[in-house]
Amino acid sequence: MASLLEDLDAAQHAAVTTPSRLVAVLAGAGTGKTRVLTRRIAWRLQNEQADARHTLALSFTREAAGELRRRLRRLGLRQQITSGTFHAVMLAMLRQRAADHGLPAPHIVSSRHRLLSEVGAGKALDAIAGEADWCAARGIDPDDYEVKARLASRHPAPGFERTTEVLRLYAQVKRRRGVIDINDVLVESRRLLEHDATFADAVRWRFRHVHVDEAQDLNPIQHRLVHLLTHGHDDLYLVGDPAQAIYGFNGADPSLLVDVADHFPGIEIVRLGANHRCTPQVVAFGRHVLDAGGQPVAATSTRFDGPAVTSVSCQDEAHEQSVVAALLAGVDPIRVRTSDVAVLARTNVVADSLRTSLQASGVPIRRRIDAPGTPVARLLDDLGRTTSAARLRSFAHDVLDVVDPTANDAAATPGTASTTRDSRQREAERLVATAVLEFLRDYPEGTGAELLSWRNSTDPFATRDASGVEVLTFHAAKGREWHTVVLAAVETGLVPHRSATGLAARAEEARLLYVAASRARDRLIVISAARRGGYARQQSPLVDGFAFGDTDAVPAPREIRRLVPRAAPTDPAEVALEAWRQRAARAAAIDPAALCSDRQLREIAATKP
Repeated sequence: MASLLEDLDAAQHAAVTTPSRLVAVLAGAGTGKTRVLTRRIAWRLQNEQADARHTLALSFTREAAGELRRRLRRLGLRQQITSGTFHAVMLAMLRQRAADHGLPAPHIVSSRHRLLSEVGAGKALDAIAGEADWCAARGIDPDDYEVKARLASRHPAPGFERTTEVLRLYAQVKRRRGVIDINDVLVESRRLLEHDATFADAVRWRFRHVHVDEAQDLNPIQHRLVHLLTHGHDDLYLVGDPAQAIYGFNGADPSLLVDVADHFPGIEIVRLGANHRCTPQVVAFGRHVLDAGGQPVAATSTRFDGPAVTSVSCQDEAHEQSVVAALLAGVDPIRVRTSDVAVLARTNVVADSLRTSLQASGVPIRRRIDAPGTPVARLLDDLGRTTSAARLRSFAHDVLDVVDPTANDAAATPGTASTTRDSRQREAERLVATAVLEFLRDYPEGTGAELLSWRNSTDPFATRDASGVEVLTFHAAKGREWHTVVLAAVETGLVPHRSATGLAARAEEARLLYVAASRARDRLIVISAARRGGYARQQSPLVDGFAFGDTDAVPAPREIRRLVPRAAPTDPAEVALEAWRQRAARAAAIDPAALCSDRQLREIAATKP
């Protein structure tokens, strides 16, 4: 039991062992949120303060739920808790209720965009789908939409009258066809928990110890569900960081966590402020960004000094693309794996452009295994037409019973092109079959259409090739970390994004840049262009005034740099220390400067402690 606590700092220890059953842990980036959450669950179970059969952990992604389960297993926890996304857990409850009452299981529509088109969304499809999401996140009925939307100062592009009409028709056609969309899962769960006492009592009996990860991402309906789940037995553990609330478009409201004491009277609040991931230089940049956005934080780093955060100014996007390629070529592959490097951008447009240019420059890029045209994508398209869970299950078991586990080895040996294609096909079948079984565990009666809907909402194929630089948006990078991060296009019009016109939206843009920056463990590079799309730009006001390190010129290509000897230390003590630092950093696969900075090395050599 002591091993659960021995590697925790004082604040983490307090968060894990507090006797309070109503707790909110406000944990900044890199402070060990997931570690604290898993240790808390394990601690209570081992101390018999909770029962695994009645323990629920809610997360916002399937990956986060899986990581939580893996960490609990690594802690030696044998008991199986219930862990999943809000949608997965709530849909399982709805299916169980239907089975108990002899009713048809909820059927999720495979494409709500198609259904919205059928009821007249037309060219306003995306705008109306966005308004449908906005309503669902707040539990607003179509009949109440216009009043609530006007109060919230929303301005739907199709106008209030047409948007209201389409939303009403959409709700009617779903009822007529006996289907729901993914948003309705939470709406219906809330309705039943509020109005079906038998159902609510059964759910609360089953889930007596409730945990919520990334609680800053709660939207109003999810927040209401947490209240309903814990009503009458305040056993709740919230973990989150208001400074990382970046899903306002999905209804996330960070004030629900900031003002948590108002929503859950008597709750104990524990704060984690020591960042164990990022160097002091990266943490200082993050603090500066949040200060500029009017959201100061008191974050500190427990790491040794690392490289200064640097800034590179480019002429335009073409110059930026060549600069990024040169920077990536300058990463020492001995010290840093390409898979530990990321290029992040605010928008998909910039990210896609950089990805294409980097690939053309010969930079190895990670790509999705389910990208259109891949064997995985083609298999999913075929399975999407399957109408029964039995056929899905049969496919998965047939594949996993037959697939040769040595297929990858065969692909690595020289052979014909057809041999390689066969091997790739077998690997794709294995990956899809594994995902199908994961889907059926959550939705035992699921169809092919529901499989595709589940795939779109949970992203089970997020795994990419083992090597290569990742190019992602700021949003997609959340929850990830890399040794080196390049932030591209950090300039006016994009950071903050030009669409962020209100105070709340601009505050979220600052949090978004903070999230992106805090993905870097050791090295952070910020790039901006003077012109983009033919328009003049300036470096983002969110980074104005930050003391960047020396802005190096773009490093020369590697073959040229090899010809230029680096200045070497001459003091014997410093020479010995440098040799030690290189060996230790190589063994740990980290940057030597992250282990011990040049300045610290010289001080140690001079003082000889």
